[in-house]
Amino acid sequence: MELGLGIDTGGTYTDAAMVDLGTKGLIAWSKSPTTPQDLTIGIESSVRSLLKKQRFDPAQIKLVGLSTTLATNSVLESRGGRVGLIGIGWDTKEVEALGAEHCAFIKGGHDSKGRELDSLDLKELGETVKAMSDEVDAFVVSSMFSVYQPSHEDRARHMIREITGMPVVAAYELSGELGVIERSVTAVLNARLLPVISDFLDRIESSLKAMRITANIVVLKGDGNVMPVRSARERPVETILSGPAASLLGGSRLSGLDNCLVVDMGGTSTDIAYIDNGFPRIGREGAQLGGWRTRVRSIDATTVGLGGDSEIGSDLHGDLKIGPARVLPLALAGERTKDLPRMIMERRRTDFFVTARGSERLSGNRLLVYRKVEEMGLCDEEELRSTLPDLYLVRETAREMVRTGHLLRTGLTPTDIFNLEGLYRIGDDASSRAGVEHYLEGTRMSVEAYCARVMHRMVGRLAEEVVRKVVAEEIGDLPKDATVDRLVQLMAGERSPGAFRIDLRLDRPIVGIGGPARLLMPSLRELLGAEVVIPEGGPVGNAVGAVCSRISETLTLRIQPLSDGQFQMVTPWGDAQDFRRAEDAIRRARELAEEHVWGKADRAGAIGITLRSDVREVRFKDQKGMDHLNWIEVTARATGEPRQGHH
Repeated sequence: MELGLGIDTGGTYTDAAMVDLGTKGLIAWSKSPTTPQDLTIGIESSVRSLLKKQRFDPAQIKLVGLSTTLATNSVLESRGGRVGLIGIGWDTKEVEALGAEHCAFIKGGHDSKGRELDSLDLKELGETVKAMSDEVDAFVVSSMFSVYQPSHEDRARHMIREITGMPVVAAYELSGELGVIERSVTAVLNARLLPVISDFLDRIESSLKAMRITANIVVLKGDGNVMPVRSARERPVETILSGPAASLLGGSRLSGLDNCLVVDMGGTSTDIAYIDNGFPRIGREGAQLGGWRTRVRSIDATTVGLGGDSEIGSDLHGDLKIGPARVLPLALAGERTKDLPRMIMERRRTDFFVTARGSERLSGNRLLVYRKVEEMGLCDEEELRSTLPDLYLVRETAREMVRTGHLLRTGLTPTDIFNLEGLYRIGDDASSRAGVEHYLEGTRMSVEAYCARVMHRMVGRLAEEVVRKVVAEEIGDLPKDATVDRLVQLMAGERSPGAFRIDLRLDRPIVGIGGPARLLMPSLRELLGAEVVIPEGGPVGNAVGAVCSRISETLTLRIQPLSDGQFQMVTPWGDAQDFRRAEDAIRRARELAEEHVWGKADRAGAIGITLRSDVREVRFKDQKGMDHLNWIEVTARATGEPRQGHH
């Protein structure tokens, strides 16, 4: 039997699943807490536990598939490296919308036919890069119409690497989006994720090697396909929403349902997405995440900051608020120090700092703060300020280190509530109880009543997010205003004191994946009038999906009609080509696109590659109702199985 090992390293738990590569059936699985300070600890714990269950021989493992919510969570929590963006041949007043810490714009760029608008100003580029280099961790170069002619981005990237030695992302390699703003945003997100994903892959490769696992490794992408490790290091933005992509595939495999709505609830976030006829539904514009719209191919998933480790607090009106920030549950923090219940009650707070990722890449003030927190084990902002009186902006430095993942904040979470409700046992119960009692000071509410209130609100939030996803599929994204929010609440099962009610019935089953699913999702049966399936192995659905996917490469070429009756085809690697007949342009586009995706799939390690190409005409009507051709899209896709064996 040839085995496949699926691994999902989430923000809270690291899951491992062993599957039969022939049947894709689940054989065994295990879970261990994720250890942010050193991911290899959680990975090795989960995999070693799995190997012992049936005395698996590591030599039998022919493929390792990885899925991770690390990129998704990093975007949601604004963690990652600092980015400097160099815009070539364009400018914008909406600099903040680009997401980079530093932006500069220089001469250069091309037009829509690939002709140079202005020569690239190398002197200005060099001066700009030198001025930025001490303030950023990576650069992005984004040139006007680089999808048609990328030479300015290539030259700028080469020069920046020579000057700084830093990573440089060329926007045209990540997105075929015509809009330079959209390409730039995607490239900035990619650059921000480079150190996060690189560190993750370094650690997991080291961990597998220590366990004598030498099978080929693939990383799941956001569209449900996989790529080799080297590609994941260069294009980490493509792993955004790989977690929900894995849960879709795993949920479908484990439940036996080809048409369903998969809801994956983890520690940090909840992902909601459709599966149609056994395949993930793909978003044309990329996934929406924390206010960002990525422009890389990914499943049409909605990710919200709601999970077992979401922070519980109050909003400006004093109402119960859950998420979107992720914190370390008090139950887990209590394992680090048995004094936590006393500290909570004496200091009248639940938010403390603890170390997370390690200090090897820190320096200056950040290293001083890290060492002080490490020395104290667990401390609050006031303690940091008093013990580091000479350090300027110590509070801001600590909060920045939470953003980068070097420190964690503690807080009351649903995990603590599950603990007190007896739904499962994890960590220190006394710390969970102390956190609730702190929140209830000055009130007459009991701990039991508060826990019931949180559970009710968690189910309500979950139902509301499912409703938003379902309705958005029919009429588009819902605006955020009080009226719409109230309608969503009523559709999600909340009862109105007025004279009407809204009863909703879903036309397809909901599949619940992830640890908290079995605790909360059965309540959706009544609230949403839906069949709810919680499959066996659901808690490791992501890990199953990670090793049951394929390699797929896609390219779309556009053909535009010209005023002289000809047709122009543009490619990302050369000048535009003109044709007298549309048929000739389509034939040439098909040849080039198929050749390109076949080569990419082959280099990615795919075997048994199959090709498919489709042609789509985009048309419009003028004011007189006359039908006109806007453009033609030729899309080629190469698909194959990941190569099994050992490296």
